[in-house]
Amino acid sequence: MSELVLDSDFLINFDRIGVAFSGGLDSTVLLQVIADYPSLKRKCTALHINHGLQELSDDWEKICEDKALSLGISFKSWKLKNLQSFSENSMRDERLKIFENWVNDNDIILTGHHLEDQTETILFRIFRGTGLKGLKGISKTATVKNINFHRPFLEKSKKDLLLYAEEKNLNWVEDPSNKESYFSRNKIRNDLIPNIESRWPFINKSITKLSEEAEKGNKILHEVAQEDYSNTKIHNNILQLDTVRILSKARQENLIRFWLKDENKLQISSGQIDQILRSISKSSRGTREFLIEGDEVKKIILSSQEIQILNHEPKSLPIDLCINWDFKDSIKIPSGELSVVESFGKGLDKKYIGLNAEVRARVGGEKCKPFGRDKSQKLKNLFQEFEIPDWKRSSIPLIYLNNEIAAVGDLWICEDFHTESDDKGISIVWKIT
Repeated sequence: MSELVLDSDFLINFDRIGVAFSGGLDSTVLLQVIADYPSLKRKCTALHINHGLQELSDDWEKICEDKALSLGISFKSWKLKNLQSFSENSMRDERLKIFENWVNDNDIILTGHHLEDQTETILFRIFRGTGLKGLKGISKTATVKNINFHRPFLEKSKKDLLLYAEEKNLNWVEDPSNKESYFSRNKIRNDLIPNIESRWPFINKSITKLSEEAEKGNKILHEVAQEDYSNTKIHNNILQLDTVRILSKARQENLIRFWLKDENKLQISSGQIDQILRSISKSSRGTREFLIEGDEVKKIILSSQEIQILNHEPKSLPIDLCINWDFKDSIKIPSGELSVVESFGKGLDKKYIGLNAEVRARVGGEKCKPFGRDKSQKLKNLFQEFEIPDWKRSSIPLIYLNNEIAAVGDLWICEDFHTESDDKGISIVWKIT
């Protein structure tokens, strides 16, 4: 008897269990196995998506419904309509949208992926030019677009599933399109893998080993990125560039990828990351902007001191703004939030902590002598020299002490108020919210 088991101790913790049920061998076996677990079967719904690509699609849907109900399992189906494209990616995206609408936070969807599916996936990604993360292949348990997925048969071969189906006298749907090599995965499954196996019969074990090693490597990279992130972040959406630049190029790339994709969930291409990394490597006084297209368009702002994700452009400060600040606690202003961090040899002198500073807006004609400069300059000229974008200028807070400008946002400390080079100071942090 071929043994296929589920981790019932894990699955019982979910409110509902969905089975992605196409009616093919893999999902039919999966549905049959879950029926042997009464505590799980009560929570289970067979989820069928009718792609409408075959003449028999509606008949297959009925077969799937009858199978589920015969096992005492609930059945839910959807029919795809008005597809703009019939590519593998577009149909996968449509399935994810449907599943995303069905699940709640504590639901999980099971799929019948097996060992050969893992091999196909990794080979497919290699041909498309994947990185180390892609070599990990399919995860046994993962969350995609807020959907919890679990693949209980990922270590089992298709032969194991076939043996189980024969022992249980199961019937399943055979989709004739699976034999056509039009789709990339079918090409790999039908043409490529059989040729490889004729020469290297242990290809599945080799690919599994590669997947395991890639997963270890990814874990190490993730841990390194977390450590670098904790040392470089000012806020979740701001990194301090001088601490980023001391890292090796490889660690810079690892950090920026982790920060943008993992921490801030941005859909950003490798090309965009390369462009940002090239800009980081060039020390410049100017401000550079990168647009990230997605569900929401966001800007990445790179200045001489920091790199920041901007969710929206800051509000202009009202001309009559005047807010008292003692530098002890963070304060809200119309264009964001002000706080301070302790710094050595830079920032305001610590003697000003506890005094009543005033946060004001720029009205025009103000001057500042940035620390290290030989003369005072109009803010307008400083903004032009340092290429501060127009949209940002009217939102930059000015910090006044004794009715004199002591700091211009987080850009400059005026020389008379700067700490000594061998002493601790407080640096202004302006977070755009």
